[in-house]
Amino acid sequence: MLDTPLNHFKSVFAHKFFVAPADRNYFFARFSKAYGINEEFWWQALQTIEKLFKAGLVLIGVSVKSEYGHDIKKLWCKHKEVFEDLAVTELRKPNKLPERWWTASTLENFIDRVEEMGQPGSRYGLISYSNEKGDLFKFDQLVFELRRRTIGMDWIVGEHFKDEPLKEFKGQLYRNIIAQCPDRQIRSMETPKGSFAMIGKEMDDVVHSWNFRFLRNDTDLEPPPTWPVASGFSEFGYSYLYLLLKELRRTEITRVEIEQIEWLLENINIGKDDEKKIKSIREAAAEA
Repeated sequence: MLDTPLNHFKSVFAHKFFVAPADRNYFFARFSKAYGINEEFWWQALQTIEKLFKAGLVLIGVSVKSEYGHDIKKLWCKHKEVFEDLAVTELRKPNKLPERWWTASTLENFIDRVEEMGQPGSRYGLISYSNEKGDLFKFDQLVFELRRRTIGMDWIVGEHFKDEPLKEFKGQLYRNIIAQCPDRQIRSMETPKGSFAMIGKEMDDVVHSWNFRFLRNDTDLEPPPTWPVASGFSEFGYSYLYLLLKELRRTEITRVEIEQIEWLLENINIGKDDEKKIKSIREAAAEA
């Protein structure tokens, strides 16, 4: 993990802390919109957009540790400032989308609406919502464009890490791909796999299938539960931050590794407790 060039380290941690979580938020946002769970859509939409803005900014040299919080309007303003001609500034109706499914409005208007309706109060039913034609399609377009920019614009393809899907661009700046290839994503997206039918045929089956307490009738217990529900063994997953701390504790820290953790501490909010642990390790290494 630490035995990598600094830009590789930055790319991995931006992906683990921002892009991959944003992909999960994006999945749940689209699921919520498709099934009319409106408050959840706006909450998940704000989470998606916030994380992608932060990933793009931190990899272009802007710290997102403390100044921006969850303010996507403020993040967008900084995005426009630093990305300049490559900034995302407008929304366009997809050519194949019928006019009746689209409401013409500015990107600023859409961001304002996400900011307003995706606030934490929406989780408690405290925020009203309003839907417009085309909300999902605008969200899709914004996510696609922001996600393409979650890389260092002036990094060189193939220089800091292998990038097989983009090997034909080896030696070029990533900004060239953004400008010249509007349909290309830089990072692959991992989406959940499986069939919606695995838990039943209707939406309310999600609540009642295999539920021994909220039981409608015995038919709810007839289908065997899927392996994530009834796995024969316990599962766990380590966060990348946990793995970083573990590696820092068991190795002698080099100058390059100090540079990596300095970047992490200066640019990303990892929580006070873990920040304190990493600072303690860094200070011990400096005294050695």
